[in-house]
Amino acid sequence: MKNIILTIIFLLFTISIFGQDRMYVTAESGLVVRDKPSLKSNKIVHIPKNTMTYVEEKTGINLAILDEGKEIKGEWIKVYGFDNKNTKGYVFGGFLTTEKPEIWFSGKQAYYKTYDNLQEGTFESNSLSEKYLIRDLPIIEPNIETLNPKDFPHFLNPQNRKIVLFENHKMNDLKPAGILNGLTQVRIDSTFYKLKFKDLTNCVWNRIDINGKHYYTDVDIHDFSLSKELVNLKQKVEIIGQYDGYDGAYHLGYPEHFFLIFTDNKNHVIYKTKVLEFDLNDEFAMEKDILKLNWNQNIKCYEITLIGRQEKVRINWNGKKAEIKKL
Repeated sequence: MKNIILTIIFLLFTISIFGQDRMYVTAESGLVVRDKPSLKSNKIVHIPKNTMTYVEEKTGINLAILDEGKEIKGEWIKVYGFDNKNTKGYVFGGFLTTEKPEIWFSGKQAYYKTYDNLQEGTFESNSLSEKYLIRDLPIIEPNIETLNPKDFPHFLNPQNRKIVLFENHKMNDLKPAGILNGLTQVRIDSTFYKLKFKDLTNCVWNRIDINGKHYYTDVDIHDFSLSKELVNLKQKVEIIGQYDGYDGAYHLGYPEHFFLIFTDNKNHVIYKTKVLEFDLNDEFAMEKDILKLNWNQNIKCYEITLIGRQEKVRINWNGKKAEIKKL
């Protein structure tokens, strides 16, 4: 599975740079990253205030600029680590500090200052709290009639229950936006890491897009998917899971909590399974190891087998209905 390999590479990259000089952008308007240490050089990217960077080189090339009438002195610094692409470039060091802000950013991920400190106890999701569910909140309509992996590559699955989505992610002042009670496609806009607990659970919030509207949720997103053609039925199957199987940490390792969505060749949804009673439990699993797809001519159905380290589950699909068996 390509995404797992990329995750491991990114983790190794993160480990390799951990402990090196971290600096944070202080400029209100952010900083421009350039390809050379000069104001006349090409712009690579703009990084906003509180973005975390790593220092690769202090050039010794000094510069002084005026900012709202005040002279700011500094040097050109070569930085990297501000995104997940290992982009490198030069920024004006007068707007960098080693003091960590209350919340800092790296790409689409945000980390709270408290996240570096282990917390006692276990985080409980506020999204399932009865004090929000009993309110007279609007129902948020799911968008699951036709799969749209380009615009909405991830899934939020209430799993036969109701969950509350919010207008913000301030845990002490949450503002509920509505209730979601059905599987829906989403796009993750940003991820916020708030607290880390000693039992390795995490308090993680996502800003998500559903039908062009933004919501916040601390319910885990199904962020793994694998699409297969069912040629004999002129259909397709999407195998969906969550990247939460590595040592209990969020967004790491192998996928778990799988479910399947069957569609026709125009991506119209025909059938959705429940979340399967199946644990992959294999941090080194590849697609060829976990998935077997076979057409059974005798009974005119596809046999879809998910293979974990210690268990298997079989989904027989005849084009209309799925039969699920533990093997």
